[in-house]
Parts: sequence; C-alpha cells; structure tokens
Amino acid sequence: MKTILLTLIIMLLSLPAFAKDKTVESTYERVTRTGEIRCGYAMWTPVFYKDLETNRLSGMFYDMMEEVGQRLDLKIVWAEESGWGTIVEGLHTGRYDMICSAIGYSSARVKFIDFGLPVFYTPLYAVTKKEDTRFDQDIRIVDNPKYKIAVLDGELSSVTARQVFPKASTVSMPQMNDYSMLLKEVEAGKADISLIEPSVFRNYEKTNPNLLKMLDHSAPINIFPVSVGLPHNDLAFHRMINVTLQELLNDGSIERIIQKYEEFPEAFVRVQKPYKTGR
Repeated sequence: MKTILLTLIIMLLSLPAFAKDKTVESTYERVTRTGEIRCGYAMWTPVFYKDLETNRLSGMFYDMMEEVGQRLDLKIVWAEESGWGTIVEGLHTGRYDMICSAIGYSSARVKFIDFGLPVFYTPLYAVTKKEDTRFDQDIRIVDNPKYKIAVLDGELSSVTARQVFPKASTVSMPQMNDYSMLLKEVEAGKADISLIEPSVFRNYEKTNPNLLKMLDHSAPINIFPVSVGLPHNDLAFHRMINVTLQELLNDGSIERIIQKYEEFPEAFVRVQKPYKTGR
C-alpha cells in the first residue's frame, strides 16, 4: 500500500512540470504558427540603416532578410530597434525572434545567443590622426595604459580592444552612438586610435578628408564573421534560417546585395565557397 501511495505522489508531483514543458512554444513553432519573424535590429551603415526623415529601413541585411522572408513565405516584422549593448539581451529574453541586422560573432555574445551562417567577414583596422606616426611600424605598442582607444560599448571595437590590447586605456561611448563618433574622438585628440571597419572610415573620409588615416598596410587587427543572431536551443529554427542563408550564398543573391551597397571594394571580406567545380 505504501509503495502504491508513494508512486501516486511522485506521478502527481511530476504532472505540472510535464504539462508546463508541453505548453512552452519554441521559436520555430511560434514563427510557423503566426507566419512572421519578429526582428530586432541595430544600426550599422551601410549594412543596416534608417532614413531619419522617412524612418524607412534599408541596407544589406534589410534586403537579405526580406528575401529570406519571401523564400520561407514568412512576413518579416521589424519589431524593435536596439543598441549594440542591449540587442543580445533582447533576443536572450525573448523580445524578438532573431537579430536581423548584422551582428559579429564573439565569445562574449555566444554565451547568450547563437549565430547564423557567416554572410561576410568584417576586418577591423586602427585609425589615427593623419600626422601621427607612432603606430605606423608596430600597432602592438598600443597595448600600454598611456594610449587610449575609442570604443563603442558592447560591440566589436570594445571586444577587440579588451582582447588584443588589454593594457590600453579605453574611451567608451554609449552603444546608440554612430561609429563615426569614434573617429571624432580621435580627431579631437581624446583618443589615440579607434578600431574601425574600412566602410565606416571611407565614408567618414569623404566628408572629412586628410584628417585621419587607416593603418591598413598589414593584416587587420581582428576579423569577425557576420551574420544574424539566433536563439539558443532551437535546432529547427536554426536549420530553417541557415538553409535559406546558404541558398542565398549559393545562388549569388548575397553577392548581389553586397555589391549594391558596397561603396568601397575592400569593405567586406567574402565567404569562400565550400566546394570546387571542374576537374
């Protein structure tokens, strides 16, 4: 009798947990049920940006995700704009289904989110004043407390500064600032260098010529795979997005989108094809 009673108690105690697990809806289940993907996004011209007069969204990842939605017969809902320091938290806490504007792989982020297949790679180079020759021969000397690096909180410049130049001082700016503000810090002498992608620097240089220079005569200081951000523990959703991204890479759609927005040829490093045709 005691054995039967104990068994019944264990079964009753386990029922609520079992029922609760059965009611938790995965991202894949929600997306296929509602017919839409709710996107979080942050600004990075020309990868993703907003016209301040019309509020119209544009850029490489805007076009790419709209194409993803079309191929999957799902509506892309641009649900929430975020900053680089908070966009990962937004996905991790379920405020949107995925990060649909480009986000670079990093060890700090992968604890909380996963990533789609790389769409391209972005290099980071040091930028200094035009007349500054201190780092021309060896950028590694920046790893010293007397030198200051301008960074945006929570994005790739701050990750690289912390990992590659851990002894250097940093001048941090809130993540909602535009990348060009880092270059303004160097121009004003508030920082010795910043760590910038070529496209950001070339755009800045067009309207601010002969003030700064990019130390791109050697290998980049760091290079990051760039893709979308995905929630942890949802294999079906990951596979759906990644198969579609691979399709876009294979049929040349990604390359056409990059060429549409890539003003400077060295800005985005391409993903190498995983196969070889011919003999």
